[in-house]
Amino acid sequence: MNMFKRTAKLIIIFITWLFLFYSHDLIALETADKWIELETRYTIIRYKSADTIERFHKSIHYGHGWWATTSSFTLLTDAENRKIATLKTDAIFERAQEILDMRKKFEKVNINLYIDKKKMGTAYAILYNQDCRFKAWYEYKTNTISLNIEDCHEGILAHELAHSIIDHFLQVRPPASTAEILARYVDSHLK
Repeated sequence: MNMFKRTAKLIIIFITWLFLFYSHDLIALETADKWIELETRYTIIRYKSADTIERFHKSIHYGHGWWATTSSFTLLTDAENRKIATLKTDAIFERAQEILDMRKKFEKVNINLYIDKKKMGTAYAILYNQDCRFKAWYEYKTNTISLNIEDCHEGILAHELAHSIIDHFLQVRPPASTAEILARYVDSHLK
């Protein structure tokens, strides 16, 4: 019986040691897949790190005022990066509505930001069970845009936002080819 108690204590000590040794890795793994959400007037931007939102707003050269273009050498706080991303995204949404002449209150568009083509490709493969051949895509059912930060610019964002505006403005969704023509029109007339 004494041998059993000793063995049980050793097992408990070993399990406790394993938990303490690896718990920080488990916490990091759990938080690694969590989205950070930034709610704007028209969208909900979802991203995984402060670096992603900074790279996103720096890839978008659109707007008026101090936030329109920011230098790659400018060091901004996370709050400033979030504010600039908000202003730029909303300005592009409003401009897309103006170009399309489709103004009404819309359900907020979800924007998922991926750090690179590989991460976005993985998400696409999980959803559609095939390889991704796009720089960005829009999903009507979830009203979600997925963007790859490496290839992102104001034209791509405007194009994908236009898809959401078109699909949710009209009573009947237009054929995909018609919506694509309109989205390209927004992209080319953004500035």
